[in-house]
Formats: sequence, C-alpha cells, structure tokens
Amino acid sequence: MKKGLRFIAVLAVLALVAAACGGDDTTDTTAPSATTTTADPGSGDTTTTTEPEDMGPAFDIGVTEEPCTDGNPDRGCIKLGMITDQTGTFAAASPGLEAGHRLFWSRVNAMGGIGGLFDVEIVDSEIVNNNFDPATHVEVYQEVRDDVLALAESLGTIQSISALPDMIEDNMVAAPATWWSGWNYEESDAGLVLEAGASYCVEAMNATDFAVGNIPGGVSTVGIVHFPGDFGEDYLEGVKIAAEANGLEVIFEQVTLPIALDAEQTEAVNTVVTQAADVTFLVMGPNETATIVGKAAGAGHTKPFIGAGPTWNAALLQSAAGPAFEAGIYFNSAPWGPWSTDTVGHAAMRDAAEAAGVPPSNFVSAGWAEQYPLKAALEAAVAAGDITRAGLVAAAKSLGEVDFEGMVETVSDYGANPIVTASIVGAVDPAAPDGITLLAGPFTGPTAAAHDYSGPCVGL
Repeated sequence: MKKGLRFIAVLAVLALVAAACGGDDTTDTTAPSATTTTADPGSGDTTTTTEPEDMGPAFDIGVTEEPCTDGNPDRGCIKLGMITDQTGTFAAASPGLEAGHRLFWSRVNAMGGIGGLFDVEIVDSEIVNNNFDPATHVEVYQEVRDDVLALAESLGTIQSISALPDMIEDNMVAAPATWWSGWNYEESDAGLVLEAGASYCVEAMNATDFAVGNIPGGVSTVGIVHFPGDFGEDYLEGVKIAAEANGLEVIFEQVTLPIALDAEQTEAVNTVVTQAADVTFLVMGPNETATIVGKAAGAGHTKPFIGAGPTWNAALLQSAAGPAFEAGIYFNSAPWGPWSTDTVGHAAMRDAAEAAGVPPSNFVSAGWAEQYPLKAALEAAVAAGDITRAGLVAAAKSLGEVDFEGMVETVSDYGANPIVTASIVGAVDPAAPDGITLLAGPFTGPTAAAHDYSGPCVGL
C-alpha cells in the first residue's frame, strides 16, 4: 500500500475477523507507530517518542490505492460515474458533456491530482444511459451505486430527483447536468447535488431584462414555448417574474413535447406566428428549437427568439433553419459565456480541447464548468483526512470558496447554498467556434438582483 493512504474498510474487516476468532477482548485498529530516539548532547540522556505514522485520508467505495487507468503510479484513484442521456431528448448533448468532464479531470490530474494523492477517473463502465426517463434513471443508478465515489454527471432534474432516495442512502454526491432552481436548497437535494452557475429561473429573469433594454423597437409582450416539467417551468417562472417586474404582458404559454413525440411542432409554430409576441422564449432541446424557429421564419415571423442554454447546438447552423439563425432572429441565454469568452477557465478548456482534438461546443463548456464544485469538495475531503462517501458529503456541506476560474462568479461560501445571479446572453455568429458570440454579461439584471430567494422558483 502506498505511503499516505489507508483503507478504513480493511481496518473494519480486520476488527471483525479478530472478534470472531476470539483472543483479546479489544482489537487495535490504530495506524502503525513510528518510534524516534533522541539523545541530549549535554547529559547524554535519551528520550524515546512514539507517534502514529501519517497514513493519509480514509477512503472507501470508489477510491483505490491503485492508480487510475493511465494515471500516476504514485497516486491512488478516485472513480466517478455518469448518468447521462445517450438516446433520448438530449442525446446530442451527451458526447460534449462527457468530453468536457474528461478534459477537466485530465487537467486536474496533470496538475497533481487531488491533494497530490489521487487522480480522478471517469470509468467507462460506469457511464450509463437514462434515456431522459426518470424510471430508467433510477434503474441504471443501481448499476453504478456500488462502484464509484460520486457522479460527474446526473442529467435531468426529475430524473435526478427520482434517484435521490437511493443517493441519500448511499451518500452519493453528484454534479448535475440540470439547472433547476431547487438545487440551491438543501431541503430539495439533501446537500448532495453540487450545482454550478445560475439556475434556469435566474437565467430567464436576466434574459427578460436584457430583452427590455436591447430589442429594437421595444418590448411590451412576451410568449414562452416550453417543455413540461422542471426545465420548462423553472425558466417559464423566471420569465413571468421578470415580465411582471418590467410591466410586460405574457400573451401565451405554449407547452410542447420533444421531437420524438411531436415531430412537426405544429401547434407551437402556429402559436408563435399568430400571437406574434415581441419576444418569444424557447425552453426545449436543439431539435425542437430548429423546427420552431425555421418554420416560424418560413411563415414570415421576424420577431426575435431567446432560447435557454440547452436550446442551442452549433449544428443548427447546418440545419434547414440555418438561414433563420444566421439572420439574427435567435439569441441564447446561458449560465456562462460561449467558447471564446476571455476567462482563465475558458482558456484552459480551449487549450485542453485543442490538445485532445475535441471540437468546440457549448456542451463541452457545460461539462467542464459543472465539475468545479465537485473538485473543490474532493480537495476539501482529502484535506480533512476523510474521502469516504460520508466524508465527501460532509466536505460538500461545509464547503467554502469555489473558484470557477472566471467561468462563473466565485462563490465564497458554497456550502451555505448562495444564489448565483449572473448569466449571459449571446448572439448567433457562424464564425464563432460554437456558433455563439458573447453579447452581454455575465450580468445580474434588476429583477434577479431584487428577487426573494426564500425558495425555488418552481417546486417539484
């Protein structure tokens, strides 16, 4: 076993074996001791001191003394899993998210790992597909729960909530690929979900404030086309809060379903075109966005759309709706800036992606940025000498500063669940690496600045 590491489960097993075999009534599971003898040069007297040897942090499930695959041979391994969507509504996002996670942890490992003692590995066999379905999410969680320390990704809010009872039982910490406002409250996630960036609701407040001050001709009416459930409704609530604060009329709230269930998006398109709000907010996936924007523009609709972060994918520029996007009809709101944003974190991500041959993508950006709180929690757990699952939870709940290297505002007291209120708005730019160029932000609009954050915008 490497010096500086110890496996508390082994000590527990030894204690049980000793108890079963009889002998002394007590079992010594203390760390080995180091004995030092020193002589007083004046008197010649010697002094012997015995101190426990430093055995490093305790660890259990999902952590090994053996190195990670291709890891530093002098470091142990922290194993992470992923519950993602490889075949459902957000299947197009999954490869980019995974690439962002892997690039992030490769950089961490190259810089000395966690506390100089552990590398971090997302284990291929511990990446499972939830098909964006809550029941499937719970089912595939069972496949990883006994093998990893934490989840580098848990995609979907309702999906993650569905597995939360098991996660609580397991002390399983997760980085979410979801920005529901409820993750800011321990009563919603038991402190296990380590969110990054502004919530859907805050993002929507800022996007609405942006529209009021920046859409040519002014804004007096807004409409929203959204998925049902947390994603759509959390963003919807943010738009409604900001609309009320700005004296705007919400003239329609149109629910739509994924392309797999509504290939033509006919009702949504008809509502957008006939109601003709000054701004229409879209809260869905990229495929639905392309269909609605392309068909509405084809029907003569020229008023702008603002899409939530997950509505965009640079591949939309190559779709039939590409000309509408290039014409400037669509803007994107997001928790952090696009690929070319000038921050330390963005620069490190770009360098890592270029070196690895990973193409630019807003999903890669998201996959990278989501990992900062988990990294901080792992570092705090190792520093506290306890990287067991329970130790990681304790570290996460008492976490101090989380530095996002400028991608998100630094959070000074993360464990207290402060609300991040800054987000961005971007414009379509075919010349930009991920198709979006920064237009405004990160900024906190007046609505988000004044909002009462005593609870989630939308409960589940």
